[in-house]
Parts: sequence; structure tokens; C-alpha cells
Amino acid sequence: MERTIRLVVVASLLLPALASAQTHRGRLEAGDSTLSSKEYYDSYYFNVLAGDSVVLDLTSSEFDPFLILLSPSGADVQNDDYEGSATRSRLDQMLDESGEWRVVVTSYKAGEVGGYELRITTVSGAASQSASGPRFESGSLGAGDDTLTSGEYYAEYELRGEAGEYVVIDLRSSDLDPYLILLTPSGEQLENDDHEGDASRSQLALSLPEAGSYRVIVTTYKPRESGSYDVRIDRGGEVAQIARLQRGALTASDDTIRSGEYADSYDFEGRPGERVRIDVSSSEFDTYLILIDPNGEHTENDDVEGLSGHSVVEADITELGTYQVIVTSYALGETGAYELAIDFEEASAPSERQRDIVRIALGETTSGRLETSDTRLGDDYYDMYVFDGEAGQNIEVEMTSSAFDTYLILVSPSDDQIENDDFEGRTDRSRIELTLRESGRYRIGVMSYQAEQTGDYQLVLRVSAGTRTVTAGPSGNLYGVFVGISDYGGRANDLDYTAEDAVRMRDALINAAGMRPADGILLTDADATVAAMSGAVESLADRMGPDDMFVFFFSGHGDRVPRGGPAASDPDALDETLELYDAALTDDEMSTLLEGLNVGTTLLVLDACFSGGFAKDLISVPGRMGLFSSEEDVTSSVAAKFQAGGYLASFLADAVGDGLADEDNNRQLSALELSQYLHERYRADVKSGGRDDYVRTGGPRLGYQHLVVDRGSIDPYAVLFTLQSSAGLPGD
Repeated sequence: MERTIRLVVVASLLLPALASAQTHRGRLEAGDSTLSSKEYYDSYYFNVLAGDSVVLDLTSSEFDPFLILLSPSGADVQNDDYEGSATRSRLDQMLDESGEWRVVVTSYKAGEVGGYELRITTVSGAASQSASGPRFESGSLGAGDDTLTSGEYYAEYELRGEAGEYVVIDLRSSDLDPYLILLTPSGEQLENDDHEGDASRSQLALSLPEAGSYRVIVTTYKPRESGSYDVRIDRGGEVAQIARLQRGALTASDDTIRSGEYADSYDFEGRPGERVRIDVSSSEFDTYLILIDPNGEHTENDDVEGLSGHSVVEADITELGTYQVIVTSYALGETGAYELAIDFEEASAPSERQRDIVRIALGETTSGRLETSDTRLGDDYYDMYVFDGEAGQNIEVEMTSSAFDTYLILVSPSDDQIENDDFEGRTDRSRIELTLRESGRYRIGVMSYQAEQTGDYQLVLRVSAGTRTVTAGPSGNLYGVFVGISDYGGRANDLDYTAEDAVRMRDALINAAGMRPADGILLTDADATVAAMSGAVESLADRMGPDDMFVFFFSGHGDRVPRGGPAASDPDALDETLELYDAALTDDEMSTLLEGLNVGTTLLVLDACFSGGFAKDLISVPGRMGLFSSEEDVTSSVAAKFQAGGYLASFLADAVGDGLADEDNNRQLSALELSQYLHERYRADVKSGGRDDYVRTGGPRLGYQHLVVDRGSIDPYAVLFTLQSSAGLPGD
């Protein structure tokens, strides 16, 4: 049973309290609530105003403590081993949102139990901030406030500044959709709606064009929206960033990241509107580079293409604060000298930086262009559009381009994310067809599949008579072939747990999704030959019909091999392969093998290096959906923490076998529920080193080993599995 303790610390605007500290002693034990990754946890709560600070100090001599701090809007900050200690986790944070914050006390590994001590110290903003620190304003909008001519409530603050002074204004709200306007002394108007596509946040970052009094207008996207908000104003002066060149060496006396590689750490202060390029090179070891932003999100690189011996990360700075650079190695035990270069440049002109979204109406066709001044998502330029939809509407969003490989994202008001790469196998067209399940604002992300591609595109948003997507359902039987190879018999290096992945996945579908044991064929190690796998698929083909569902699962090695030349499905002139026990099976051969299936729905799950390259070959056929553990040009890692061969295998077994993806607890697992759960597990649990050992993949193709989900023509709300028993996260 979870022990929930509510600690209330209310900061007063008129009489700010000094530091307030409370100590709580508790115990993680069997019967507590568990995270999705099976760790026990306890929760504590406290209330603050934006600008207050908190220090959280968690210690235990009985387990490896892990600390999570969750904001009222759901953003989280985490710490595992404070200063390398496996008995202590600590967070020292200035809090930028008013409201109730949550502290989660848990362990690094699943199943750990024992006593702990948590000390929570809060300091009011007035007591903790200096005159030169950030300025915080908190308030609420509602009936009785002044209104704009278009009907939105607004509040106004004065900002006096000097010409050339760098200012960041950050507006957040969990109650309303905030909209930020800045009026210059001469009357010019700058505005922002969704910063980085976030409907709960607006931000302006710029060098002030003139001296004088500026008006900061806090308002909303729609008329008559009401609720609380917080504004943070940082003034960064006129100092430009200075490039750094650092020479160092990895040695056996260095700190190590969680996976054991030696590492050095460097910090720099980031300002929104800048772009950073980080380059580490060495002739003595295989470099690996990690950039961690103030929110803990990671961007990583191993080997940059075309630059031997280098790892490079390029990123737009979107958060104000301290960024951490981790220089490490790809393999355990590597040491040697390296050179690290950190360079800065303006990402774009201030006026361009504010163009985060463009409104588009139903029935409208618009043209745009991806260009180097656009905001980036990882290495990809993107544009953002927004429209208001009504529940029950059938809509089509279509993007076409002759200049680049299109990629389209649709985000619902409740943040469900639907993606499409190649509609009907065409690299120049992406389309999402959907019956809207809720009313509100929808966001459309327009980008390229390949990194750093630019060019013209056309975007169409139309209301359709009805969606033409293929829907899956639980009306027929469930069949599957489950392949896992740990022992390659000397043909390739052996892998840990991958054979067990196939067993676990087959058992999950039998026990939780109702698959009959005779309808699930298991092939592991020496039994997993090309002939045996092909024979297994062909034997099921004779038994399956248009009402049935077929699951193909693979956990093992993957590779890339040259082909005769580029093709529509392989423009890089490389075939991806599944490495079976005796030989390789290419993506083209896999496509041919599946052609003979007369089945309603096919779910392909490939947990192998480079597996994302199978998407273009296999998912262009109606009725198919694919889950792939990594992009077509990056490797996958063994998920040792979960005693699994791959993260995808482990998370998918939890999603179906334990019912953890059944968000609405109706025992019907939809395509969207499944993909959303897998994305969240990748964000939360794929650890590869650095501060807090925490990898955030964020959006499409951002970060190492990013999950690839391609639903193809499968409706997002189509039911894939009817669960025999329902499970999920217990309520708090």
C-alpha cells in the first residue's frame, strides 16, 4: 500500500518565509505502488509559488535511491547517484511553476526495498533570489480582467530595458493555453504562442532593439480562457558566448557513467536563440558525446558521418540554464587523449525565432519551406501548424514535397502523437487520416525524414467524408512467430537475454491476449534458421484469414549490407538484415515472405540494430504496423537492467503482458495506446550514461536508439489486442 504524505509549504507574497525544512523517514517495501518498470515508490507533495527553491536530499543504506521531482504540468527532473554515491540522490532546483509539486522516492533497480530518509527544504523566492536574478510574476486570468479586442483576458507587466540587452520571457500555465505578447517602446509587437510546440508554454528570447519601457502582455489563445499562470523574466546582459577548445584525456581514475565507461564532464550556460556545435575527436579511442539540457533531456552521437574519429552534437538552445557535455567512449575500458570544441552561433534572427506556429484552417492548402533558419528537432528542421478540430470530424492532413523525404506528425489536444512517413510507400508524400476523438487544438509538425533536409513543401488540411484507414480488431484469432537468438554458434558474437525475449513475448500474448499456444511458433538459437523461420510463417499462412492478426517478433543481431544501387525503399543503397542463426535475411526477402499472407492485420516487432530500415519495405502494404527498436543507421543496446535482450522487447511484453499500456483500463489495447506507452518507456527508462543516467528521446529521431513506430494504414484507435486481464499503474 502506498504511503502518501502531503507536505504543504505555502510561500506568502507579503511575508515571505525563510527556509522551511522537514524530514521524512519511510520504507520501500512489497505492496507499495510500482512504476511501470517495476520499482516500488512513495510520493510526497508540497505547494510553492514560481521563484521558490527546493532542495531534496534522499539517502538510504539499504538500496540504491532514485529521486524524481514532478512539476504541476508534469515535467520531471531526476537524480540517481549524487556525486557518484550509490546511497544518496539530491536535487537543488529553482521552481518555475506555482502549484503542487510531487516528490517520488524510488530505487534504481526493480524490486529493491529498504528504509530511507528524505529531507525537503523550501526557500521562498523573496528570500532566495538576488536583485540580479530572474524575476517571477504569478497571477490568474478570468472574469473581470481587461480583455483584448478579440475577447481574450489579459494581464500586463512593465519591463524596462536597454538596447542590446538579452531578455528571455517565459510564460507557463497548466490551466490555460498561454499566449505571450511583447510591445516595444516604439510600438512594434512580438508574440509567441506554443514554444517548441508546447501548448502550455510561450516564450520570447531576444536582444532588446531599443531602450525604454516594454509592455509584457499575458493572454490566452482563445477568448474567455481562465486560470493561473507564471511568468519568468531573465536578463542576460550583452555578453556573447565564447567558443571553447579543451584538451583532455580519459583515464582509469576518471568517474564512470552507469554502463561503466570513463567520462569527463564540462558545463556551459545556454541562452535560447543560440545554436551550439560540440565536436570531440580522438585518435586513441572511439569517442561518444552526450549533451544534457537543463531539463535533463539528452542528445547523443557516436560516430558522425563523413568525419572519422569524431562525435558531433549540434543543437538549438531552447532552455535557459546550465548545459552539461559528457565526453566518454563507446566501449568499456577505453582511455586516451581527446580534443573538445564548443562553438556558438545565433540560430536565426529574433523575428524568425518567434514563428513557432502558423494557423491553418480546415479546407486550406498552404505552401511552406524547410530552411536552415527553422527550429530544429534534433537534426531536423520543422515547421508547426495549428487548427481547431471538433470530436467526430473526419480529417486528412497531407504533406507533399519533391525536395525531400516527407515526415508528418499530428498531436491531439491531450498530446496523443500520430505520425506518418511514407504514405502508400511514397517518400514524397505523408498523410494522416483520422476521425477526431476530442475537440480542441491540434498541432501539425512538418519535417523531413532525413536529417537537415530543406526545400519547398505543400500542406493540405481537409475534412473528408470518412477515413480510409484500415482498422484492426479482435474479432479473429491471434497468430505469431517469435524468434530470439542469444547463441549464434560462432557466426556472430553471442547476445544476452535475446532468446528469452522471444519466450517472454510469446508467453505475454498467450497469457494476456488470448493467443492459443499452438498458434504461436517459437524459434530460438540453433532452431532459428532462415529456412525454419520462413517455414513457420508459411505454415501459419495456411491457417490465417482476413479477420485474424499476425505478430512477427525478432530479437537478435541486425546489420546493413550494400545492394546493387538505390531504390525507393532503400535510397541509401543499403539493405537492412535480420541475422538468423545460419544466415542473413534482407528487408527485401522479408517483404517477399510476407506477401503471401491473407491476414487482416500484421504487427512486425524487430528489436535489432538498424531495424528501422525495414519500415519502408514492409509497412507500405495496407494492414501492417511496425515497431522497430532503432533508426535505420544506429545500433540497439542490450537492456541489461531489465534482464532483456532489448528495450523494445521488454517494454512490449510489459505493455501487453501486464496490461500497462491499457490507459483507459477497458481491456482493449489500441494502436495509439501501444505506441504512446512504448514512446514513454523509451523516454523514461533507456539509460545510457551522463548526468542522472537518463536519456530523453523527445520527438522523432532525437537521440541514440530512438524507437521507430510506423502505424502505416492502421487507424490509431483500432484495437490490436483484447486483454484477458487488465493491469496498469495504480492511482496515486
